[in-house]
Amino acid sequence: MAQEAADAKINDLSTELKLLRKGLGIQAKTLPGVVGERLREVCGVHEEDNPGTVRGKVVDTLRRLIERLPESQRETARIVLGFGTGANERYTQRLELLGSGADRNVRTMQRRADDVIYLIAEAAYGAPPPFEGASIISQDGPWHTSALAVRLNLTGAAAEVFETRKVVSHVAGLAEIEHAISLARPASTTGQPDLSGLGIDVVAGGEVHSVRMVSSTRVAFSLRPPRPLDAGDQHEFFFRIRLDELPAPFYCCTPEFSCERFDLNIRFDRREPPLRVWRIDGDFSKDAEDPLPARKPLFLDNAGEVHTGFHDLRPARSYGVGWQPAS
Repeated sequence: MAQEAADAKINDLSTELKLLRKGLGIQAKTLPGVVGERLREVCGVHEEDNPGTVRGKVVDTLRRLIERLPESQRETARIVLGFGTGANERYTQRLELLGSGADRNVRTMQRRADDVIYLIAEAAYGAPPPFEGASIISQDGPWHTSALAVRLNLTGAAAEVFETRKVVSHVAGLAEIEHAISLARPASTTGQPDLSGLGIDVVAGGEVHSVRMVSSTRVAFSLRPPRPLDAGDQHEFFFRIRLDELPAPFYCCTPEFSCERFDLNIRFDRREPPLRVWRIDGDFSKDAEDPLPARKPLFLDNAGEVHTGFHDLRPARSYGVGWQPAS
């Protein structure tokens, strides 16, 4: 009986998700109004939640459930539900994206779409609800990061950072996202910081302003989206930071608010490759640069690069890569 009840819940949620994927999927303006009873239960949606909150909970929950799927199914799930697709691509158009090579039979694509919907529903009842007490994604802050991708290029002591950050607003009218980086040495001993060796450029998604020192070695700045974000809105920034010198032989994300996913790719200087490289996974910030703790080793590929990723980052903990320089 218990198994029958569980199967019934999964089937009910599958049916609701099939309705949700129609049209523009998660990008539809009508999304908050078509969220069914099972999906509201899984996402922790309450009667008093406004449409923006409903959208935010549904989008964040589905994104997290997709990450629980086998890697081979994740991209299909994203396309089916409308993640990362064109703003006006309807379900039938997205379905065509599932075809590969000569395999473009409509029935085959529809079957793949149905299979992945069932897997999402199955995952939903195999894990605690993301928005209940056990969740590490806190709604306390004004926003959280849903995805962070960093490419770090090292040339001698100099570094160039390319960062793509997707944030989800928890409040109405979010107009600024605070950000900060650490420098190699104090930027000022007189109280008048010299930031000439620091370049911060937004390539897409908004503008940088209010660059300021918050300590002798830490620079803060604000990212301003093109328009204020409502609760549940997601926005992506892409910016570049140029440093004359890294603060230490490691690169970490130490989030102030929760972060769902962090992907880091480092390209080392081929002339001076590091002696060894390791993964930093949830360390206290003061321990991040300590080379003594036992950590998972990482290895450079033929291009002199190393790549690693993290999920469900906790605030005030550090995640990234450390290395022992050649000299």
